[in-house]
Amino acid sequence: MDLIAKNKETDIGKISLYTLSAFVPILDEKKEEIEKIEQKTFQYGPRNRHHLDVYYPLEPSVTANGKTPILFFIYGGGFNTGARQLPFPYNMGYRALGSFFAQRGFITIIPDYRLVPEVRYPAASEDIRDAIVWVSKNVPTITSTSIPEPDLDYVFVMSHSAGTVHTKVLTLHPELRVTLPPLKGLIWCAGAWFLNIKGEKFETEGPASFYFGSPEQQSEREPRALWNKLSDEEVEALPEILLVQAEREPEWMKISCDTLAKDLENRLGKAPKRIISQGHNHISPNWALSSGEGEAWGEEVAEWLNARILGTIA
Repeated sequence: MDLIAKNKETDIGKISLYTLSAFVPILDEKKEEIEKIEQKTFQYGPRNRHHLDVYYPLEPSVTANGKTPILFFIYGGGFNTGARQLPFPYNMGYRALGSFFAQRGFITIIPDYRLVPEVRYPAASEDIRDAIVWVSKNVPTITSTSIPEPDLDYVFVMSHSAGTVHTKVLTLHPELRVTLPPLKGLIWCAGAWFLNIKGEKFETEGPASFYFGSPEQQSEREPRALWNKLSDEEVEALPEILLVQAEREPEWMKISCDTLAKDLENRLGKAPKRIISQGHNHISPNWALSSGEGEAWGEEVAEWLNARILGTIA
């Protein structure tokens, strides 16, 4: 974390490779411990990017049903990059994240989804939906004999950056959310709530504009627009939402996250719980997990999850 703390840059494009490279030797030292967690790969759909990795806890948390809770993680990558298994030397990144939450009791699942320019809105959200549906229909396939079977009553979805945008669309889109199995909770980590942010060009340039379409289409498709169309009853029916962001997010992301928190408070009648990853930039929180450095935010998320399993919600 020293290298991360020394770099005050917040621009995501400028810090990405720097951040990943800083954690490569740290995670390599932890490789043996990380790989104690069993990992299996399954195909959930017909396309090349329709695969998911499952990480199995050695000592699972046990739900009220006597089963093992499930945590999906949806990675980011700016809509046009990202994979559950990155190429060497960055291949330990999501392996370490899956191991971290498995070691805290969860069957942890990381699916791939299709990217720009192969697909446009809302195909990535459909892929994530299909991965969750596949798991719900294939519990015997992914079950490990060493732990209680996966509990479909305790499914959580955590996401980051563009992955959070896709997860927001999935859970707010009128057609997609009704085809999604019930979720116990959502952890939205630092993803855009809307695209028309002063000083940025997401609306007219780059992968986000390709994915969401014209500015007119974006005004109907972006997460905040979908949220505003929900009835009060539909808002109340949503899973509980936890918000997470890094301390050193770019300014546009801070604006988006603050607006999201206010929108949730206005509709739900109470401020959502927020976790700020101290000392982190936009990229570093996920890569810190299982490194022994900068993991406090992950521990807070695990506490939040386990509180909903044990029924000890404050």
